[in-house]
Amino acid sequence: MAEQHPSGYDTADKGRKGSVVGEQYREGMRQPRGGGAPPERPPTNEEVAKAVQQKVAAAVEMSRKYRHVAWYSLFVAAYMVVLYLQASAYKSGEVVETMKKLFLPEDGSTTMTFRNEDEVLEYLGSKVLLPIWKDPVCGDGNCEWPWEFPSWGRFGCRADCGQNTNTTSVVVNVRADFTGHPSISARVLMNNAKWNLCLEDEARRKRGEADLCWYEDDQTFTEVQVNSINAAQVIDGKWYVIVKGDYAGRVSGAIYDISNSTNPIAIPTTPAWEACKLVRRRRVSATQTAMRRLLAAYTQAHKVGGEGGRRIIQEAVEEISQMDGLKHINFNKYQSKLASAADSAAGSAADATVAAGTAAV
Repeated sequence: MAEQHPSGYDTADKGRKGSVVGEQYREGMRQPRGGGAPPERPPTNEEVAKAVQQKVAAAVEMSRKYRHVAWYSLFVAAYMVVLYLQASAYKSGEVVETMKKLFLPEDGSTTMTFRNEDEVLEYLGSKVLLPIWKDPVCGDGNCEWPWEFPSWGRFGCRADCGQNTNTTSVVVNVRADFTGHPSISARVLMNNAKWNLCLEDEARRKRGEADLCWYEDDQTFTEVQVNSINAAQVIDGKWYVIVKGDYAGRVSGAIYDISNSTNPIAIPTTPAWEACKLVRRRRVSATQTAMRRLLAAYTQAHKVGGEGGRRIIQEAVEEISQMDGLKHINFNKYQSKLASAADSAAGSAADATVAAGTAAV
């Protein structure tokens, strides 16, 4: 038979209901803390296992919480560092100190009295705006980027920042033909058209500044038909040709890289820099021109009359016979009819003169 513990537990059972702790007490391997008798009811193996499981679960949960605390602390520390770097505490303190010195009176008082608004504006301008917000000065030995930069072309500050040697030689071939428009004169189209070569600079645009253009003033045209070559030294970047006032699309051109002067390389543009195709006016036919010329001559001969009128008609006929589209016509066959027309015009003019004289008498 199995031994029974005085408390009633089966100490010989090593299963869930058994008690390894009770057996250790019985064999003297475990002693109660502080001495005394062992517990009357030692915990069973199942109870010990559950207690160990709970301890392990609590330890795992505590470890997870510690990890969360560590990660959160690390995030807060990194966040504070970023805020500190962005705030530039030392610089901000210097700015505040500078502003305080400029705003407050020199005698140390904290109150000021102004008689009108003009005095307030004058004080702010002379004591705050002009001393603090100064424009960069080229030649002071301080290269203040981005307002000052290595010089190229007519741009930059060579005295403070040196010279930019990384430039490319290009030529801009500008062609224009303002003639042939059906409704606008070539001179009007020419006077309105302008062009320039500019550098697209997002940084300058964000600062509210205009793009840098090679020419200080937009280039105009002095002739209605132009084919010009314009040299430039440009830096790396995205350049574009701006054309203003070319309402008929008559300005075109091309850009070439002439770093190797013996072998210029065409630089493609997007979109292609081409002129618009203009539909030319239809030429007036020679017949219509001849009719208008004869009508004008007949009207003039009718006013002149006499031999002068006949001469006007004959000159008009000779002029018409020399037109390119009418040279194939033999005007000799119509000489008699033209002569009678001239006599009729001259006679009408003479009758009108006689009638005018009679009325005067």
